[in-house]
Amino acid sequence: MKIFRQFFIICLGISLIIGIVSNLFYPANISTSLIVIAICLIIGFCLPNFKHWANSLSQTTALKICYSIMGLIFIIQIIVLTFFPATVYHDPFRVLHEAELLSRNRPDWDNSTYFWRYSNNVSLTFFLSLWLKLTNIFHLSTNISLHLLALITVDSFIFLSFKSCQRFSKHSAKMLAIAAFFLFSPFAYTYYLQVYYTDLPILVILLLIFKLLADWPQKRSSQFINAVILFGLVVCGQLIKPNLIILAVAGLFLAFSLLLQQKKQSLKKLIVPLAVIGLAFAAAFPASSAVNAVSGFKANNRYSFPLTHWVWMSYNPHDYGMYNTSDVEKMISLPSKTTRQKYLAKALPERLNSLGVSGILRQWVEKAAVSLNVSTLQVAYTGGFIQVPKFYSKWQLPIHILSQAIMRSSFIWLYLIGLSRCLVQLKYRSKLDPIRELAIILAVGYIGFYTLIWEAESRYGQVLLPLLLIINTLPGCEFRITWKKSLTAKLGAIVLCNLVILSNLISWHTATNQIIAAQRSQLSSQYHAKTSWLLPGKSVSQKIIFNHAINKFSVAVPQKANLTGELINDRTQQRYLLTSSGSYSGNIAAGSYHIFLRNHELQSQPIEIIQTVNYRLAPAAVKINSQTTNFGSLIYKGIYKSESI
Repeated sequence: MKIFRQFFIICLGISLIIGIVSNLFYPANISTSLIVIAICLIIGFCLPNFKHWANSLSQTTALKICYSIMGLIFIIQIIVLTFFPATVYHDPFRVLHEAELLSRNRPDWDNSTYFWRYSNNVSLTFFLSLWLKLTNIFHLSTNISLHLLALITVDSFIFLSFKSCQRFSKHSAKMLAIAAFFLFSPFAYTYYLQVYYTDLPILVILLLIFKLLADWPQKRSSQFINAVILFGLVVCGQLIKPNLIILAVAGLFLAFSLLLQQKKQSLKKLIVPLAVIGLAFAAAFPASSAVNAVSGFKANNRYSFPLTHWVWMSYNPHDYGMYNTSDVEKMISLPSKTTRQKYLAKALPERLNSLGVSGILRQWVEKAAVSLNVSTLQVAYTGGFIQVPKFYSKWQLPIHILSQAIMRSSFIWLYLIGLSRCLVQLKYRSKLDPIRELAIILAVGYIGFYTLIWEAESRYGQVLLPLLLIINTLPGCEFRITWKKSLTAKLGAIVLCNLVILSNLISWHTATNQIIAAQRSQLSSQYHAKTSWLLPGKSVSQKIIFNHAINKFSVAVPQKANLTGELINDRTQQRYLLTSSGSYSGNIAAGSYHIFLRNHELQSQPIEIIQTVNYRLAPAAVKINSQTTNFGSLIYKGIYKSESI
């Protein structure tokens, strides 16, 4: 029985060690690693005094401070959405594009092959379309609708984190530490705020599920209400993110563990909600078919990928188990799902054999390191700012580096505290609270899934955040962190760490691409998106403003298109001729410009224009022969490549 419990604790501890090392040293850059280490040390030096101050406050006072911080976070979020909107691309945009059409009762599932390949995103598209239908009643643009939804979801997660900490812990320091994390890290201001996708809803759902389990009532009438809520949460969660089914497996392991520990009372309390969770997962399969039917979606096996594709791709040694373009292209080249299954039945064992035992173990470590690393999370699925504000352009790079370092440092401490909990549990062998035990088992289940079976991505490891919040805040034995130094020594160390941060920001020397203006949302030719055509003698133009000088510009032009393009300065009329692929390399001053693409041929030419229903992609809409196409845009980006700052 002890071995069973200790197995999960050890697995979680090893994973957290990998996460700590990964966030310290990846990406491999001495300057950023020094900044991360310095911030970690500053947190460590401040922690004892912060803890003493925070725990002297009453929970009511601490909660008032947390709500005030939430208000400040909300103000910053509004500023970010107003002045720093990001261009969203890849999967979230394809989901949004179809959700817009579905909300207007104009589904067009075959506008590309994307949903035939990734049908798991049909449910998210359906739920998003319901939200857009609601906001359409009030004549809100899709941009505002998405901003509202993102604000509601992000701030709900922050609020639930506070309430969960208040429920599980009697220490105000933990609640205020969580508040500080959300205020100072880019968590609440970047990916989760700018992009609406599957990750954040699952974080909210997991916190709600654990809160329901922890507060499961004794009265049958209350149990029924909670059971209905729990059932709905699990069904929706499974539809949005199918790997939530790991929770069902974790529930079975928990029930088995409680039986071994002879905790009859704990098992009796949890048997009903665990049974509800099991029924909800069983109901999710017919619910998925119902969503497909209501949405008018029909699967097409000619384009769908077998599940073994992701296993095979995750063991590609060239990309640390992440998404691999060549593997995807190989699948696309095969004519049907059956053909792909036959190919993978041979290719997967061959890849595993070529890796060998040592190669597979190395791949596991690398995949865990990728999943638990947060260095790329803030820019996930965003192609840069739509238009960098003038006052911010000079500070864009150092702020990005610093915010990334704060995010990495925050998660290092989150992992360190979780690791300390694992070590204490192993040392004292005290009995685990059933809720914490379930959180540990589920955390190991998710890590195991992305390490052993699935592809790895930084955002996948974020599912550990609500679980670690629960593991770290539940009462129990914990290591005491004390720095036996005088106040003068601590202040001196903090000043030294700040000097390290400042000097490394100033001496940053790695060549970096700063996106000054961009519109990168597209359905992609990779998914055989429907082609737009430009008639003979016609032209397309779009206004673009660069608030900072750039030295590289590109606009998407189909490979087989025979178009001429140029970028024209509105004030000086200086012309920059674009290559046949739509690019220009050279210095371009800040200012207002127009992109022009012309068809001088006698035949229509393909052209990359993305059209939405009510979602503004760029500050100015595209014009075809001086006629504005509302909510239409070219796909472009202007970059300033710097060697130093």
